Amino acid sequence: MHLTETCDEKLPALITNVETTPATMPDISVTKKIHASLSTKNLLPREHFLDVGYIDADLIVTSRESHGVDLVGPVLLDTTWQGRSGAGFEVACFQMAWEQQFVICPQGHKSQIWSESHDSYDNPVIHVRFAPEDCQQCPCRRNCTRSQTGPRALKLRAQKQHEALQQARTRQKTDEFKQLYKKRAGVEGTISQGTRTYGLRSSRYIGQAKTHLQNIISAVAMNLVRLDDWFNNIQPAKTRTSAFATLAPC
Repeated sequence: MHLTETCDEKLPALITNVETTPATMPDISVTKKIHASLSTKNLLPREHFLDVGYIDADLIVTSRESHGVDLVGPVLLDTTWQGRSGAGFEVACFQMAWEQQFVICPQGHKSQIWSESHDSYDNPVIHVRFAPEDCQQCPCRRNCTRSQTGPRALKLRAQKQHEALQQARTRQKTDEFKQLYKKRAGVEGTISQGTRTYGLRSSRYIGQAKTHLQNIISAVAMNLVRLDDWFNNIQPAKTRTSAFATLAPC
């Protein structure tokens, strides 16, 4: 069950969309479906706060271009050994010359090969390779490649996706992003409310269609309760902090 709810200040948090999918379907494949559903109801948000499983570089670009929606959420970090080490030259250290189709390494060398193709998911990618003579004589070689003799090679996404991913990785390190992303915590409370009060962890019926109907009815019930509380000026309770968590440093 994938829930989307509002998070406007001084207004009730209302569920605006419900998607029901098989457990084997990855979250990343649901984001476009959520946006399409919200668009038909004229409920697309300006900012959509999502878990890391719902975001990738292509969705950041297409959501902005197709719907004007800014995806706010953590993206996967550079998983190469250079990115994980903290001392190596990750992709962000290289300067891209997209129109001229070459890359400049941190030592100022231009790439020798620029080859466009597609990955196993049919996403456009660019394979870049530097000249062997430049890499073999480089004093920073150990921070760039583990190959004994071969040059540094990169696999890049298309320009829009690459730039969107790098910008997202930079933004999520800022205090401004961390403060903004706190808004998403509300949906965890919604899931908790749904499971504890409305039994969302189990379906009363057989089949995805009937289960989806049950989920929609449960979401409607939660909205009615929240509206009733709001009209009666009943504020949501704050999240309980355990005694152990209180002792932990901020």
